[in-house]
Amino acid sequence: MKIRVNREELIKLLSNLSVVIKENSIKPVISGTKLEAKNGMAVFTGSNLEFSFISSIPAQIENEGVTVFKIPLILEYIKLLEVENLDITVSEGKLLIHRAEFSIMDWEEYPEIKQPESENIFEVESQEIISAFEKVKFSAFPTADNLAINCIRMACDDNELNMISTDSYRLTKYFLETPCKSKMEVSIPLESVNIICKLLKDSEEKASFGVKNGILTIKKGNSFMSTRLIELPFPDYKTIFKNMSYTKNIELNTADFKGSMKKVLTVAKRNIETKNGAIFEFKGNRLISTVSSGSAKTVQKIDTIKEGEDFKASLNVKFVYDFISNIQKNILIKATNSSSMFIMEEAGNKNYKYILMPLALRD
Repeated sequence: MKIRVNREELIKLLSNLSVVIKENSIKPVISGTKLEAKNGMAVFTGSNLEFSFISSIPAQIENEGVTVFKIPLILEYIKLLEVENLDITVSEGKLLIHRAEFSIMDWEEYPEIKQPESENIFEVESQEIISAFEKVKFSAFPTADNLAINCIRMACDDNELNMISTDSYRLTKYFLETPCKSKMEVSIPLESVNIICKLLKDSEEKASFGVKNGILTIKKGNSFMSTRLIELPFPDYKTIFKNMSYTKNIELNTADFKGSMKKVLTVAKRNIETKNGAIFEFKGNRLISTVSSGSAKTVQKIDTIKEGEDFKASLNVKFVYDFISNIQKNILIKATNSSSMFIMEEAGNKNYKYILMPLALRD
């Protein structure tokens, strides 16, 4: 194989592949990327067996061919070069790049990874889908110990695309208006969501999403992504949102609330008995937040606009802070008492809802 490619394009592509590929001691060839030179393109494939990424860049091809190599050292090397184009050659079991040679792997051992065909269900701007994922992924269960909720639930119907996540203590839903060609409801692994966000972060193109045989596919320009979906049942979030009820409305300035919560969280996270827990007392048009950790205590007071009787409850401060970090306008809090669900929204934004269950109230 002997080809010439643009150095900047190669750096960008190898950097993206590095997001996907992991070390694999059982099948070491998976730790590398496959490069195939054909039809005027250099086609790169990377996979961790759960998530696959195929992308290509234009190439001047003198000799077609296939090889597999590990990315880190080569990427570090070509970043140091000051040339516009790079000649890449495979010769005598080595990969030759600009007066340097690198080890390669047996490409015949690399698994065959194809682009599974699937119907395009919806198309959306890359930055919009990233924003939607970011709005909800903080409340997904963080590890694969509970695989059923270690994911983002994506539901598509008519002109509605909903993103949902839960860790069983809280529930987040974000609505994105986009035309859907057919109904779809799938669970995308949280790790795959993180990879998708990284691969799309610099894109100004639209991304097309499809599903077939338990695989989510994403197409964008010359790039193709696919990830296995989680087949386990997701909690019945629809009933929870349908049965929301409350008797009290509170509105707060988000900047003031965020500043207050940051101070409260500093103490609350050191509370051994109820980590991250604090008392929230809604009294008149004031919110009094109190927390102690044995060696420290703080009481924070901010103004509110409240409809309904005074009450107090114990909430996880970190969970509250997670949501307010994702909004800019005033926050609306709806609740009934110390044991009922807290519903949080951004003022003027009906597309974003957050439900938080309170902690046991201790005096």
